[in-house]
Amino acid sequence: MSRTPNRLLNEAFFSDSPQIRLHHQHLTETYELHWHEFYELTFILSGRGTNTVNGRPHALQAGDMFLLTPADFHEISPEGGTTLELYNLIFSQHILPGEMAKLLFARDYGRYVHFTEQERYDGMVFRLKGILYDCHSNAPGREMALQSELTRILIDWHRCRAAVPSTSPHTSEGPARLKQDTAYHPGIQKAIIFIQHHFRQPISLEEAAEQAHLSPNYFSELFRKSTGTSFQQHLQQLRLQFAHALLSSSDLPVTEACYIAGFNTLTHFEKIFRQHYGITPRQAKKQRSFEPTCGTGKREAAPK
Repeated sequence: MSRTPNRLLNEAFFSDSPQIRLHHQHLTETYELHWHEFYELTFILSGRGTNTVNGRPHALQAGDMFLLTPADFHEISPEGGTTLELYNLIFSQHILPGEMAKLLFARDYGRYVHFTEQERYDGMVFRLKGILYDCHSNAPGREMALQSELTRILIDWHRCRAAVPSTSPHTSEGPARLKQDTAYHPGIQKAIIFIQHHFRQPISLEEAAEQAHLSPNYFSELFRKSTGTSFQQHLQQLRLQFAHALLSSSDLPVTEACYIAGFNTLTHFEKIFRQHYGITPRQAKKQRSFEPTCGTGKREAAPK
């Protein structure tokens, strides 16, 4: 069976402002491989299943919550013959509070959390139901309420994952993380989100600096101090990570994966891919097998 990922676009999901939606879903079969232009935060209410992100399977159970960015591919499946009930919160970069960049891309923090305490579990369900209500109403203050609830949910999610040691199998991968010990410039936070969302497109240093409202030279210096890498290296790493995910989890040809990820020439792509991963893109495509990164051990049951 062909595995060409579907691309979910903003305009197909957000018809008006604010660009945030919540869906209450009951999955009885696999939601096939896809990626999207928006962010996705999913909370598992009941059931068990698997979320395969960038080729890596993660076991799911009630009480789990995870974040996906525009840089991720994933496929979510319930256990055979069962139903996976979940809240699926999607939102565009335009509604994302600027201060959240420091939390979303924090170093050494995973994207998966598991709510074991009844109070925290119930609190998250309550907040998500509040968003669900406002998404379907025209009540006064609707937009402010949605932005406020989204911010609170993201903070709660971050606090829960911050409690997980960095050696946890849930630890996130990829270069889009900010140093914890840096005094952040708000412009760098804005640029990080912009790059995370548009890295597949041609982005110049000048364009990124404009997002930060900084001169190109100062932006370049400050970006390196904040992220530990240069702007060009950061951009290249994101593209490589995205291309590797494409090759690992889909049937796309190497050439197509190269251009979709934002590279201009196949020769350059193959060269730096091999330098970064130690194998060629075609070898990565042939491997297409990973060890599970989580779910191999027992976890506490979710609150009931």
